Amino acid sequence: MSILTVENLKKSYGVLNVLKGISFSLEEGEVLGIIGSSGSGKSTMLRCISRLETISGGRIEICGKTMVETINGSVTYAPKDVLRQIGLDIGMVFQNFNLFPHFNVVKNITEAQTTVLKRDPKEAQKIAMELLEAMELADKALSYPSELSGGQQQRVSIARAMALNPKIMLFDEPTSALDPELTQGVLQVIKSLAAKKMTMIVVTHEMSFARDISDRIIFMDDGLVVEQGKARDVIDNPQEKRTQAFLQTFKD
Repeated sequence: MSILTVENLKKSYGVLNVLKGISFSLEEGEVLGIIGSSGSGKSTMLRCISRLETISGGRIEICGKTMVETINGSVTYAPKDVLRQIGLDIGMVFQNFNLFPHFNVVKNITEAQTTVLKRDPKEAQKIAMELLEAMELADKALSYPSELSGGQQQRVSIARAMALNPKIMLFDEPTSALDPELTQGVLQVIKSLAAKKMTMIVVTHEMSFARDISDRIIFMDDGLVVEQGKARDVIDNPQEKRTQAFLQTFKD
């Protein structure tokens, strides 16, 4: 059974059509890689799924609940209580970390646990420290974001999202703001989540990483799904000319 279903998703900004009818599904425990040139609509699609953007048309169902659908040409979102439940099922990691600069690392991870999930502060602290241990950042618990490298900040961002026990994790180019030498640690964390069968959508420009971590890959171009299939098939043997041209730019 699909944990996420996206049907004919459209998003426009005035006369600019960014998403032109995207459809796909995601199974529980599956890792879906999204590749494509900048401006192809990848990040906008994730923002629509996480409700950071409202859609212009289509339907999105998450964990068996309809988040939004188009009825007689009108986009209709679910009631607020349903949207809140759906929101807890989605975790998102951004390109630029989005940590609270005035909170230390532990506070960044416990804040949503205590305010959104109403967890006991001691339990929230325990979960935060377990996640930091897994991220090899336990010694940075009392540090502030400004005292961390970009790679460390991104790992804290992942820990913060994971602390809420989401059913689906969305990664929007999680290494694009990092220097190359800091990228590997973040990719390793995502690989470890994949090994634990965490359901994920990963937008990335790291082609070898996408091939190794993903069960399936979608190649997007100009707001459309141009090609999709098993990860190694799409990366190593693309069938569509636009996919071939895009991947050719990554050849050594």
